[in-house]
Amino acid sequence: MKNSLYAALLTNLLLAATAFAAPELTVTEPTYNFGSITQGKKVQHNFVIRNSGDAPLHIKEVNVSCGCTAAKPSASQIAPGKSAEIQVVFDSTSFSGKVQKSVAVISNAGKAPNYVLNMEGTILEPLQYAPRQVNLGALKAGGSKQATVSITNRDNQAVRILSVTLTSNTLQLKTSMKKSELKPGETGAIELTFTPRPDAKVMSGYLHISTDSAQKKELTIPVYASVAK
Repeated sequence: MKNSLYAALLTNLLLAATAFAAPELTVTEPTYNFGSITQGKKVQHNFVIRNSGDAPLHIKEVNVSCGCTAAKPSASQIAPGKSAEIQVVFDSTSFSGKVQKSVAVISNAGKAPNYVLNMEGTILEPLQYAPRQVNLGALKAGGSKQATVSITNRDNQAVRILSVTLTSNTLQLKTSMKKSELKPGETGAIELTFTPRPDAKVMSGYLHISTDSAQKKELTIPVYASVAK
């Protein structure tokens, strides 16, 4: 009788221990800040994940937030106390300014079966320009308005401004610039003078700045104005 009770008790203890055994996913650095990079570059980072539980950790899925990001685990199963890596590559070609991209790691972890990793930083356009649009305000017939567009070369080689043109049925353009070639880190200004065409009622168009930059062949800036009463 006693042997049966001992056996039952032992079985219950083993079942309880098995029931409480669970894998746990922990990450020392869940967010990686890559700082500032030039648009078009790729960033690669390996997130180290660890199984801090007492059962095997199974990586079921690794899902990325967009097609600009790729992620791949170094192992699909991690033993208790062991570590693996999630390699994440972010392509910055289509982005500018501050960005954050996430990677969801789906596993059998007890407390955090859906764990999110983040990559963040700032994307600098090879040619930064301002303003992003030109608002001329109110224009009188026969009058003119001036505006300035500044361009900063963030690339690692010199960039030449090849031409400045305007696509518009209602505005005419004259340009002037002191520098047609910008060295890395250098800023130049384009002086613009807009004149409305006769009988123009709604004034708008697009400014096109062509360059020899391999990364940014053309800058397109909307232009608009209203008719002064």
